[in-house]
Amino acid sequence: MHTRSNTQGFTLMEVIGVLAVIAILAAVATPQIFQAIQDARVSTLVQEANDLKAAVARYYQDTGTWPRHAPTRPEGQFNQLMQNVAAGGGTIPGWNGPYLEKELTNPIAPGGYVDVLATNSASYACDLNGDGAQDGTFMVYRVDGVDDAIAEKVSNSMDKDGGTTTGTGDWKAAGRVKRFAGNHPTILVFCLARI
Repeated sequence: MHTRSNTQGFTLMEVIGVLAVIAILAAVATPQIFQAIQDARVSTLVQEANDLKAAVARYYQDTGTWPRHAPTRPEGQFNQLMQNVAAGGGTIPGWNGPYLEKELTNPIAPGGYVDVLATNSASYACDLNGDGAQDGTFMVYRVDGVDDAIAEKVSNSMDKDGGTTTGTGDWKAAGRVKRFAGNHPTILVFCLARI
């Protein structure tokens, strides 16, 4: 006796319909995923800058000097927040670190340049009140590889004023977070402390 099977497969139209639904869901979800990744990087960078501000203050309190910290440079002499090594060799009097829980990394451009330094260079000039004039010498945190979309989010998060204390200036040139030289396309500068 011959029996007939009642099993049926999916039709081509059903398979195409399922693939279309999956494609639509992927198209909707993908931008949200990239936005979440970008927001996480912004949060990490803001937290790192706040941690640095506290670390720099503790270092100064212990040593009476301001640190230089550039972990992406090959010379260990510029990693003073993690190592007791003076710029010319030897040790740093009063050093009681390490001042950071973990070494600095660039959360925006992994492996990218980061630096902490005391400077009054016009390229790093901090204009906190937005009047267009340099406000003195500062401890700054430099992070390379930061595009405008992320940089502006970081600036808005830390300054909360559109770039200046009056809210009328360009975030790239003024405030606690600004562009290197006021217009560099990828270098972001945080003004950590006036010295």
